Amino acid sequence: MPRHRYGAWALVAAVLASWLLGAVLGGRPLSAAGSAAPPVLAPVEGAPVVLVGVPGLTWDLVGPTTTPVLERMSREGASAALVVRGTHEVTCAADAWLTLGAGQRAATDVAGCVDAQGERRGGDDGSEGGTQDGTQGGTDGATGAAYPVVGEVVGASGVDPRAWHRWQEAAERRALGPQLGTLARLVEEAGGCVAAYGAGAALGAAGPDGEVEQLQEQGVTAQGAPDLVPSCDLHLVAAPEVLDGDRGGVLAGVDAAVGDLVAQLPEGSRLVVAGTGHTAGRAEATVLLSTLVAEDGGPRSLGSVSTRQVGLVQLTDLTVGLLQAVGVRTGAAQDDGALAGGPPVLVAAEDGAREDPADHARELAAGVSDAKRLAPWALGALAVLVLPVLALGVGLRRRRVVAVVATLAMAVPVATFLAGILPWWRAGQPVVALVGAILAAAALVTVLAWAGPWRRDPLGPVAVVAGVTLAVLGVDVLASSRLGLVSVLGLQPVTAGRFYGQGNVGYGTMLGALLVAAAVLVSRLPRREAAAAVLVLGVGATVVNAAPQAGADFGGVPGTVLATGLLLLSALGLPWRPRSMALLALAGAGVAGAVMVLDWARGPESRTHLGDFVQSTLDGEATGIVGRKLSQSLGILVSYPLSWLAVLALVLVTVVAVTRRPGWTAALWRESGIRPALLAGAVAMTLTWALNDSGIAAVALTLALLIATAIVVVANEPVVRAGRGSARSPSTRSHP
Repeated sequence: MPRHRYGAWALVAAVLASWLLGAVLGGRPLSAAGSAAPPVLAPVEGAPVVLVGVPGLTWDLVGPTTTPVLERMSREGASAALVVRGTHEVTCAADAWLTLGAGQRAATDVAGCVDAQGERRGGDDGSEGGTQDGTQGGTDGATGAAYPVVGEVVGASGVDPRAWHRWQEAAERRALGPQLGTLARLVEEAGGCVAAYGAGAALGAAGPDGEVEQLQEQGVTAQGAPDLVPSCDLHLVAAPEVLDGDRGGVLAGVDAAVGDLVAQLPEGSRLVVAGTGHTAGRAEATVLLSTLVAEDGGPRSLGSVSTRQVGLVQLTDLTVGLLQAVGVRTGAAQDDGALAGGPPVLVAAEDGAREDPADHARELAAGVSDAKRLAPWALGALAVLVLPVLALGVGLRRRRVVAVVATLAMAVPVATFLAGILPWWRAGQPVVALVGAILAAAALVTVLAWAGPWRRDPLGPVAVVAGVTLAVLGVDVLASSRLGLVSVLGLQPVTAGRFYGQGNVGYGTMLGALLVAAAVLVSRLPRREAAAAVLVLGVGATVVNAAPQAGADFGGVPGTVLATGLLLLSALGLPWRPRSMALLALAGAGVAGAVMVLDWARGPESRTHLGDFVQSTLDGEATGIVGRKLSQSLGILVSYPLSWLAVLALVLVTVVAVTRRPGWTAALWRESGIRPALLAGAVAMTLTWALNDSGIAAVALTLALLIATAIVVVANEPVVRAGRGSARSPSTRSHP
């Protein structure tokens, strides 16, 4: 067998072996383990459940000297990073409380919140509005119209009916349609009551009409904790806002007040402390602590069936947990969509574990928060560092420099995942550490791509990068997406878009790598071998992407199946006909549908969002979900004008692949697999764009890998030919 055939099959074998190893050694999804685990907030008969909400409480503020009470809770109870997401990514305290009470993402229009009249205060622009304690109001600078603070909309019996009606109307206009007051309604239907302490907590404790059964004016203050109403089982206690870095110096008083609260609670009481809201003008993970008073169960992690991650819980999960803690059955409310969260579960620390659960929560919160915050800065810095060198190489006509730098650029997407192996967020300057870690990982992949004998093949370096990309991203989704959680091109969990599996950006990266690998296989193997290799790799990628235990991705499955099928036809020298393309599209839809139905059949305790969509279809809600995703996809083009660059690039790549006109691209068409890979990619990217709410991001990453590949091949092929002393004859294999 010629050397290039060995290399092509070695690529397939290495990728498949890595995926198999990831499936065998990867972590079990939390939903599989957690479905049989006890609820994290299991009810204790006759003991109250108390939630203290501290807006802006992040893990970097919790320590033995600054917050001894909270630190002790983290070491003796259960802990997690909490994703606080209301309607908007940046969620003010009022929105967080309203979301907690609704069990669905909700929003208010009080000062400091995104929906505040006129300005996006405390939201996307990060500006500061009025406080949440009712001491001052705010005005719209353009119109002079006033917008309220929490203290102005909460009275002795609950929330002002006008404000509550306004919020409910806004909720009904939004896609998710939250039902305000669900928490209190379910508790009252079970014969209990919810008490609120402080104006903010009233938003969470209010019933569907905005009224609060038991409302005390004062929550946690510097003077101490309130006396709890003995007739209620569930108590929501508001604490003052902790500003970024505790600028106001309120945290010590809050910590002491929590200690006072512990002292007055009877044995067996459940105390939960949560960071209910963002106060720094950016989305970040906050603190979640839970403990049973006077019971030492040892340090444990909190997890959630909805996040499928140990140490990561959503705010809407906490609503479900509080209901379970007071003995309310939540299954029916979850099935009919009134509650969006999943049941939180306890995950005991394993014997010999290297990391304490509290430390794990602290690290995870820092990693996911900084990955979101630093993404534009890190990616911008990488572009500034890499693109000028590439342009300089082009200007000086240094082909080898261009090829190597383009290889480095092609390796950047997978390097953003590999960077998560190092705790870059611990550094004093995390953005510098992050950029350095990504560059180092990309450089290692580039060295591997150019170090072996495969560098003498025009497609050798790009084949190595594609193989590494497929292996790393595939293993990651098989191992619970831990690298994806802290990657700047990963899941971005603090936006609560996705916590596990294959995100759109990750899928776009894998699709690009799959197309490059397939181009190499078609170019370097005889027809039947190329067809077999493409089929094996495509089926493997589809399984990794679609399996609920791995990628759990619907939107990428049709594109992967269609691209694999088209490349299979090209490998066999068969033309692309409208009928064959339609059959492949139907096959892709059939595979995606089958995966969703199989996931649905596993039951509500184990389903991912794939099975949930099937249930939504049975409930008649599928049209609304599809419409929301389409609206989000189109909205990206309006909100982010730069996304049009991806659309333009997609059109240009398609035109170049069809016409093959530019003279400088001649080296590409000498490789028989490149043109069909580009055309199959164009079809798959268009389909992916149509089927995903942020599909244009997947398109952008796929294009990035394909364009970088083209640059490497164009720059490298003449160098390789010169080294060989003769040109390789063009392939006569048929093109579509």
